[in-house]
Amino acid sequence: MCAEVGVIVMGKASAVVQWECRTRVHAGEDAWNLAASGGILRPRSVLVLGAGFAAANFGLVEDIRRTLDVPSELVHLVKAPATVDQVESLAAVLARGSAENVVAIGGSSVLDVTKLACHQFADERTLPIVRARGARRGVIALPFEAPERVRQVLVPTTIGPAAEIRPYAAVRLRGHQRLVYGPALPPPHAIIDSGFTESLARQSILDGLLLSLTRFVEPHVEGGDRGVLMTAAVRAAASILASLGFRAKDAELSASDRLLACYLNAAQSGLVFAGRHPYVSMTWVIAAELMGVLDVRPVTALAAVVPSLWRRIEDGDRRFGDRERLREAWERIRAAGSVDLPEDPAAGISVLMRSWGIESDVVCTERAAVLAASRAARFWGGNLSAVAGVPVADLTRLIADSVTLSDQIRTAGASEPDRPLS
Repeated sequence: MCAEVGVIVMGKASAVVQWECRTRVHAGEDAWNLAASGGILRPRSVLVLGAGFAAANFGLVEDIRRTLDVPSELVHLVKAPATVDQVESLAAVLARGSAENVVAIGGSSVLDVTKLACHQFADERTLPIVRARGARRGVIALPFEAPERVRQVLVPTTIGPAAEIRPYAAVRLRGHQRLVYGPALPPPHAIIDSGFTESLARQSILDGLLLSLTRFVEPHVEGGDRGVLMTAAVRAAASILASLGFRAKDAELSASDRLLACYLNAAQSGLVFAGRHPYVSMTWVIAAELMGVLDVRPVTALAAVVPSLWRRIEDGDRRFGDRERLREAWERIRAAGSVDLPEDPAAGISVLMRSWGIESDVVCTERAAVLAASRAARFWGGNLSAVAGVPVADLTRLIADSVTLSDQIRTAGASEPDRPLS
């Protein structure tokens, strides 16, 4: 992922914007049709679709299939969550179809499965490494760059993850989240077209805006020298995303608003995370283990953890982040959204999430809290990790403060703790 990002902005509001890193991004209200007429979309393609998107947009999907001249046997559906088994299945489809091009349209699960399947198709060492290293650690850095055997075009249908350009693929292995990092994972082309987010439910948009907002704020708050450009990017993004969220909770976002949110998501890799790969925030680590142990949605797990983690930062525990930076970011969010929000960041983010309809109620047993904390330290506690040096007891208390403890439920991961190999 390059450190410099070139931006070309056309004059009209509906014009296509392009910026380049490893991925050339074509973004605009008519980006799909312009890409098709410009030769970006080619025949001899495998079409990968999110199952939910395909069901909700049957007519559009059929038009796309006919445009690409893709036979039905080369249309592959992916259902969230992304798993290693789904990656293997798609890689087999690519091999059988002798594919030269892959067009993937869907949410982050679809795009992450596609990126990793293309890497596996190009180099069959990929999935064996993911399985072997994933038994010991949460972040798996691929030790090689696979040659580009198939040309990818990724089209996101959700707001928040920026999976279409990030050098990561989040997949589940044995029921638990793993983050695969590889500089060769981003595709040569991505198309961001507001038409593909038109069918998004309002709550899905709000969920995505919260995910994007936290992804901007957390690296800034966790410390380190961010530089003038990075700080300015975080300030601007926090203000804009908060403003979009409060607008979305009361009315439908326009096509240009949805594009703006997607632009900010795509800018994260080139600005916020530049020079920090592989990077995983503490919130994401804890949320990932809650997802695996309790089988809850990603946004629900994250929303449960954020207020408790921010409380620790506000109380001055620098292991979790910088208090002044958190306060600064929160003031930006508060000013852009509503001055009626509490001045205290931890209390304020809780109120914001409730007003956006974000589900954050997670119930778990004390045993599940200990298991999630132990797994977070064991699998994600490397030297460069945000949880490095934080004792399991402190992580357990963080999780206990984030959830409702109960002895009446059974945890998804309690029977198999999935111990690492020695």
